Amino acid sequence: MNSGADLIETRIPDAVSIPAKALFTIAGKPAVYVKGNGQYVKTPVQVRAKNPDEVAVEGIPGGTVVALTEPPVEAK
Repeated sequence: MNSGADLIETRIPDAVSIPAKALFTIAGKPAVYVKGNGQYVKTPVQVRAKNPDEVAVEGIPGGTVVALTEPPVEAK
């Protein structure tokens, strides 16, 4: 039998948790692609903390839809 647990060491106010796969490095800076009006828009974020599965970021509101893969060139 196996089990898993996430331990919260520090609370980060105003940070939003996103999947690690949703964070991209563009021109040396962290960013996500936010969906809006049928397309994805590159949006810079600030990384506050991360682990292999999730990243705590600032710069987007909670509930924002982000891409998990880099969108095609015409969708950027």
